[in-house]
Amino acid sequence: MDVLQTIGSSDLGIWQAGFAAAATSVTVGIAFLRAPSRATLYWTYAFTLALISTFGVIAAQIAENEPARAFALGLLLGAPATLWSGFRAHRGVRAYIWVGPALALLIALTLTLAADSAWFITAYRVCYLLAALSGGLFLWEWNRMPNRSDPVVWPFGVVSVLFVALGVAGAAVGLATRPIDEDFTVTRPLSALGMLVYISAALIAILGLTLARRSSGGSTPAIDREFAAFRDAAGARLARSLPTSEVCSVLIVRLDDLPQLRTTLGAEEIGALTGRMVAALRATAAAGALVSPAAEGAVAAFVARPEGATRDLLRRLLRTVGDLEVDSRLPVQLSASAGWCSTTVGGYDLDALLFIARGAAEVAQERGGDQWERADGSFIERLVTGLEER
Repeated sequence: MDVLQTIGSSDLGIWQAGFAAAATSVTVGIAFLRAPSRATLYWTYAFTLALISTFGVIAAQIAENEPARAFALGLLLGAPATLWSGFRAHRGVRAYIWVGPALALLIALTLTLAADSAWFITAYRVCYLLAALSGGLFLWEWNRMPNRSDPVVWPFGVVSVLFVALGVAGAAVGLATRPIDEDFTVTRPLSALGMLVYISAALIAILGLTLARRSSGGSTPAIDREFAAFRDAAGARLARSLPTSEVCSVLIVRLDDLPQLRTTLGAEEIGALTGRMVAALRATAAAGALVSPAAEGAVAAFVARPEGATRDLLRRLLRTVGDLEVDSRLPVQLSASAGWCSTTVGGYDLDALLFIARGAAEVAQERGGDQWERADGSFIERLVTGLEER
């Protein structure tokens, strides 16, 4: 029995092709087009590679072209490494996007050269082990993801462990026994099934992470936790200031042109940029000030200073954001707008101060950005009137 006749002859090949087509369409339509970023782009690359290679295996089988079938099968085994690059980009670190294509090409050439030899079974098991190990790299990223406890990610983590185990088991069997065609007719369907389950779990994790980010308005669990701590500390500080009528202020600093920045840099880069804004603002603000990320591209600050000092602080804050280094692809100059509400206007209720400061930041951006807006009595009246008219 010809070994390569087993490749793609199973109905699993048809299932793989159909699922790869569906996964690619869903990833492009729901993840990339609605939330464009480097991560969703790399995930789209991975599913597109799986789609092309799977149909390549079927087409080569119909044409009875064994080397072409082996080459397409090798390309398929490079998809897990590209998925790994997408998860690294989602975490905001260097993605190493070249690893997936390089591994796919290496495996494809290896299987093509071994297609008509007695070493094909051994070569396939070694290549499948490489693919499984590259897929298992997700476990390294999973351990460092702030939302690693998210239920949508757990299945992919478990499947990654099983994927590695399947690759190691196949290689171990190949080393312990002499490879025969009949043995390969069993291990090949198991390998195909493992890849199908792996891609399915990856799709669930990708859609879950993407939709969670969009529904939270750019927020993440890490931002939510930090902002909750900020609210607790600022609320306690306001309670201490109320008896003495100490003047306090809440500031909201927001990146201008955020949709354009997100399209150019990606959501992960925006998250990293938000972190740099927080660090810069903490260094610029006076001692005792509270600074926290509030959302994607937005930072909240609480200061207990006279209004004249707060005005000078706002000018320095906006200059600091404008001086941050960003990707050279950015078509616009980085800038930010700020909203300012003090207790002399908004009282000592933190929710009211935050709401008014956000409204003031929106007004500053509507006026062209790169400026700050201070809320006064007339501003609050216009803000309340606008809410009543909606």
